[in-house]
Amino acid sequence: MGVRAKAIVIILSVIVLASGCVTAPQSDMEPHSAPNTSNDVLSPMRTPEVQGIADASNLFAFQLYRRLGPGNIFFSPFSIFTALAMVYEGAAGKTAEEMEGTLHLPANASLRREAFRTVLLDAENPTGLNLKIANALWVQRDFPVKKSYLDVIERYYLGYVEEVDFKQNPREAEKEINRWVEERTNGRIRNLVSGLSRLTRLVITNAVYFKANWSLRFNPNDTHNGTFKLPSGKTVLVPMMHRRGRFGYYETDDLQVLEMPYESDINHRFSMIVILPKKANGLGDVEEKLTPQFLEEIINSIAPQKVDVTVPKFKFEASYSLKEPLMEMGIREAFNRADFSGISGKPLAISEVVHKSFISVAENGTEAAAATAITLTAAAPPGEEQKYKVFKADLPFIFMIINRESGMVIFMGRLVDPRE
Repeated sequence: MGVRAKAIVIILSVIVLASGCVTAPQSDMEPHSAPNTSNDVLSPMRTPEVQGIADASNLFAFQLYRRLGPGNIFFSPFSIFTALAMVYEGAAGKTAEEMEGTLHLPANASLRREAFRTVLLDAENPTGLNLKIANALWVQRDFPVKKSYLDVIERYYLGYVEEVDFKQNPREAEKEINRWVEERTNGRIRNLVSGLSRLTRLVITNAVYFKANWSLRFNPNDTHNGTFKLPSGKTVLVPMMHRRGRFGYYETDDLQVLEMPYESDINHRFSMIVILPKKANGLGDVEEKLTPQFLEEIINSIAPQKVDVTVPKFKFEASYSLKEPLMEMGIREAFNRADFSGISGKPLAISEVVHKSFISVAENGTEAAAATAITLTAAAPPGEEQKYKVFKADLPFIFMIINRESGMVIFMGRLVDPRE
């Protein structure tokens, strides 16, 4: 790989969650309890190293969440965090210091890399659900990427290297990359990369596919239009799903928390957490509390309860340019006087970070997708009803899809208008 570098485009991740087929809803009285992980301390996902990565990813998630503006939000902090971590592996000097500080990554390279490797290897053996994670590097045939960097990506991020010819045929390279992404996301993400120039020298892709139903599915016959109160105070009619059952539940004077697990192994490792303020204008106060410690407190406080659940069906897409938010968070050198000498001897700097996402929540489960692109260029009710807790999500709320075992937030969002 010895051709002069002019530009590097890195498409770092694609994440897809897709629901399975609708089946008959389960009994209201089906036993369910919040996942119990007290007996699985030997699980690799509960080692201090992995917990450190999960905490770092979650802290990054909450800090970025506050910078994504008003309205509906949906993104994958796991996708963005992992993407930036792979870039960080090639950073040096002040560039590395800023990225390390913003991403809260462990300074110990061995522990950090082993933790990422553990997370990726653990995903290869899920129980009761379909979870796949894949990484690949698409390299211009003669571009001088350092072997030490490739070794790190191959060993710890489980990526493989494929040579393509961006200089002579960038459109064919795009097709090859997009075909790879589409195959590994079961067709959910198409045409991820486009408009790659002949100056492109490297594209890094990460694809994650997840397929699961709710553990307690909603009956479509019980979905009816109901009111949802917007931040403006106006109410709108939207489809509201309803069922009763034993869900993970927790509440304080200010908020209610509902956990809806996905079908998986006995510990229900993956679930959606919905955080619902009790007041119409209380979302901002809850958002101010968002920290890894706050999430850990919620997870530890959730307990099985009989709950009468009403939540909206919703579907929307989002797109973000993350350059300015990341600079506000502390990653500045990487966009200007960058030092990515760990990737190549040629001067490079990040010119843009783009994240796109899709979320659909329905009776049988969740479908979601996210993609991150990082571009590097050359630098110069009463009675019987009282036995059920009532959780009616008819106000703006926060939601997260988490790995319950590690506590890592895979997807995160805010719903203020289900119609969008």
